[in-house]
Amino acid sequence: MNVIKFLLGHTENKSPVSVRFKVDEPASYIVKVLFDTPHKLNESPLTIRFGNDTEPVDPTLPFLQANIGIESDLSWLNPPLTTQGKAFAWQTESVKTEFETAFSNAKLVPAGFSLGWQTIALVTAQNVVKWGNSGYVSNVIQMPYKIITAIEYNEKDFNWLTQLDVEQTELKALWNSSELLKTARELHWHIKPLLESRELVIHYGETDKEYICYWRNHPFKGYVNLEFTAPATVQNGRLVMRFNNPDKVCYWGLPGGLVRGDDDVPTIDRKIPIEPQIRNTYIMQPTINCVRVSDDLKILINSVNYSISRGQFSATANIKFCSRIDFDRALGHELKISINGYDFYVICEQPSISNRFANASYSASCRSRFALLSNPYARATNYANPTAKTLAGIMSDILVNTGWSLDNKMIDYPIPTGAFTYTNLTPAASLLSVAKSVGAILDINDATKTVSVVPAWPVMPWDTANAVCDVILNDSIILEHSSSQTISQEHNAVFVRGEQQGVACKIKRAGTLGDQFANDVVDTLITHNQAARQRGACELANSGKKQNTTIRTKLLDDLPPIRPGMLVGITHTDSVFKATCDSMTINASISDQGAITVSQTIQVVSNV
Repeated sequence: MNVIKFLLGHTENKSPVSVRFKVDEPASYIVKVLFDTPHKLNESPLTIRFGNDTEPVDPTLPFLQANIGIESDLSWLNPPLTTQGKAFAWQTESVKTEFETAFSNAKLVPAGFSLGWQTIALVTAQNVVKWGNSGYVSNVIQMPYKIITAIEYNEKDFNWLTQLDVEQTELKALWNSSELLKTARELHWHIKPLLESRELVIHYGETDKEYICYWRNHPFKGYVNLEFTAPATVQNGRLVMRFNNPDKVCYWGLPGGLVRGDDDVPTIDRKIPIEPQIRNTYIMQPTINCVRVSDDLKILINSVNYSISRGQFSATANIKFCSRIDFDRALGHELKISINGYDFYVICEQPSISNRFANASYSASCRSRFALLSNPYARATNYANPTAKTLAGIMSDILVNTGWSLDNKMIDYPIPTGAFTYTNLTPAASLLSVAKSVGAILDINDATKTVSVVPAWPVMPWDTANAVCDVILNDSIILEHSSSQTISQEHNAVFVRGEQQGVACKIKRAGTLGDQFANDVVDTLITHNQAARQRGACELANSGKKQNTTIRTKLLDDLPPIRPGMLVGITHTDSVFKATCDSMTINASISDQGAITVSQTIQVVSNV
């Protein structure tokens, strides 16, 4: 190894000293350059040339392959430049180079490890998160909610986007704040909270619509690639970067956050079963009241029996009157019977008189209010759909000009022109016929004159274990309980067909082979796959071995009349027995001593 030393001098207004050396044979050399005079700004004290001595030749640029990363920092056009220890690892396969560079700076100031970027103050922060706001929240549980209405009495406070304030805070964090001075944990959020001694308050109410904006494409983290192709000069000024904004969309709707809440997001429809409270003692104070609907004339009755099942379009009732006068006043009129606060509307139709020695009884058979759309009150008519309609459209045509409204709970589907006809049927009978064609029943609300078309089996009898009950009865309110079984052949598949303009479908029970067929079903209203599926599901649910259970229970303020089609659950110890209500009967009577007895009896059906 050879050592070559050069002593170079540098004077003002003269070119730097050029050093040339030539090696005749390969060897290892160390070149040591010493400078005896200070170097002047913007002038290089040393010129190194390689190859030809006549003209300088620039070295070949290295091939850039990978960006390994920069472990230290880079000050850009700042008057002070901190000393960097590990300056650049620049897109080469070399992991580390110890290379110091002073780049167009006035002076060098020793510093350890820092990064200055347009900040105002940073003083000894340990655990800090900055967020653009000026206040902070600190409490046990708080959820402020944008409120318009006022609450007079609050047991628990829940505040959301309200003006809260906190005097004492234990957990803090700052985010995009102007200063940060020795804070352990602080949280500044985009509101000015003002919190007083409250545990939990929930404010809710209607809000007005407003413009809600959201990003069509959510912003994502990107990267900036800086390429330097020319030396920097002090006169260049500042560095300008421009970024495109994401696409922003605004619409007029209800406020609710990032999720649209009033049009395309379905509401939360959670089914809550009716479950009477379990009590040690049930204090009963039953009431029976009967008035004439036309003039509110009070009618005295001794007893009433009201019943309805899934196959009927109207309920039936039997009323026993206290006297001949009450009997005459009620006959042929519409009556409203109130039992324990629940109203039932019936039409007193068929009278019955029984006479014994020194005793006479007067009674009448009745039907519910929907019977006004059947014989003898409504005439039978013919119908054929002249234009293409839907299932709900045909049922609405049947009820037109009757004063009754339709509430269709079945899946609607199209019906072609002339596909559905009926002859010599009253509106009540024709509507029941349409409902049965798609495996549905009629649920009548006589008070509001609303006809609901609901599935005969809202829950398939083989899938009741996974369903939520409509009513749950505990054994403390069950007065009587009996059961029996009926045996019939079970089917897991059925062919459902329409007629000239219908469809033909095979309906199979899920999870089965579909090899045990029921009798084929043919109906003019089977014009769509949805119609075939609903009718076929009803036919398969009717088949199989059934258990019929009769339960007599009470009629309470928290236990209303159980309607046919409801899924009833019966709790015994820790298990729940579930079955579908097939019929309901309410019995109310007044004894000779004036004692009133009220009960309801239901018959439920389940698979064995």
